Amino acid sequence: MNNYKVDSNLQKLIPYFSLGLIILIVLQISLGASIRLTGSGLSCPDWPLCYGLWIPLKSKLLLISDLNYEYYQVMLEWLHRLNAALLIVPVTLFVCIAIMLINKTKKIKYIASLTLFVLMMQGLMGGFTVFDKNSPWSVAVHLGLALILLFLVIKIHLFSKNIIFEQINTVPKDNIYIFITTIIFVYFTMLMGAIVSKSGSSLACDLWPLCSSDNMSILQINKLIHIVHRALALISAFFVLWSCIVLSKLKIKYISSLRFLIIIVLFMQIFMGAMVIFFELNILIAMIHQILAVILFIMLSTIIWISLDINNKLK
Repeated sequence: MNNYKVDSNLQKLIPYFSLGLIILIVLQISLGASIRLTGSGLSCPDWPLCYGLWIPLKSKLLLISDLNYEYYQVMLEWLHRLNAALLIVPVTLFVCIAIMLINKTKKIKYIASLTLFVLMMQGLMGGFTVFDKNSPWSVAVHLGLALILLFLVIKIHLFSKNIIFEQINTVPKDNIYIFITTIIFVYFTMLMGAIVSKSGSSLACDLWPLCSSDNMSILQINKLIHIVHRALALISAFFVLWSCIVLSKLKIKYISSLRFLIIIVLFMQIFMGAMVIFFELNILIAMIHQILAVILFIMLSTIIWISLDINNKLK
């Protein structure tokens, strides 16, 4: 009886725990964006230490003669690593509890185990980006793993809340394919955004929505990278709006009302993308641009998981 009570109390904590993890992951992604935007990716040239220090105190760093970064840049990178380390213990504990307590569903156990695996890969990739001198592709993969981790934790969070759906009909498969296609394009647009930032292509196109007024070829590598990002963003916007139209017809409790917020976030995101160009890569504006993309990704993830859950329960 006491064991059942303990298990029941632990299970009630899982939704709050998973929500806390979602916040930590979003913070981690935001810190990663700030590091890219401030050029702080190699401010700690070794890993897992930072200039051979566990805590890079300013007094210690002043003794280093070849330090080419400001103290705030070093601290940004160190905080990014610290937050990643702080994620390891709670995610591991969370996954173990989820596997033991959340029903006996094999699917959610697989997702929980996959979450732990992705976290481990994410940590290793973080170290690899340092050894790889923060190459654009390794930074993009690092961000991609963080988004997959976020996607999986959202599923566990929704599952643990045990939402009761009042749907009579399943969500048509064609609609789910539209949602999945949308999040795939948003995902790759975000990864391309990281490549744009890391490759120094953010202002390769100095106009918006056109690229540039100079006569340089659009096939110049930095311009091409920037144009690909914009093209993906345009396709993503089309699919996001299509998904919102689909949602308006489905009228699903919990997620249909999300379409209004999605449209607001989408247009804010487009506006901020333009402002990044007009204000010549203002860090605050660029950060807001990144955070809005993460919010959009979270909402699309929620729509996909709830749609799939409705269909599973109505089979």
